[in-house]
Amino acid sequence: MNNTQGDPQKTGGLYNTAKVLEAPAQDDKWWTQNIRVEGRHVVVKVDGKVVVDFEEPVDKKGADGKLREKLSEGTFALQAHDPGSTVMYRNIRVKRLP
Repeated sequence: MNNTQGDPQKTGGLYNTAKVLEAPAQDDKWWTQNIRVEGRHVVVKVDGKVVVDFEEPVDKKGADGKLREKLSEGTFALQAHDPGSTVMYRNIRVKRLP
């Protein structure tokens, strides 16, 4: 979550993968964020507006140099951008897709 902190990568992006450079939300206001991952395809919406529509390349390699699908499943994190920030979350729902 980053709307106004100095890092150019803002709320809704896939950090260092699919950058959002203009903040789609405002500080001190609630907004909705929806992240849908289906295979290698990721769509991120903020307040119903698509801010990322990303398809991971088939030849994506991990840090060890081996080919792998990195975005299809696994761990996710909710993060405030810097130590001086405050972020509040509510109504978090996670659902595994069929």
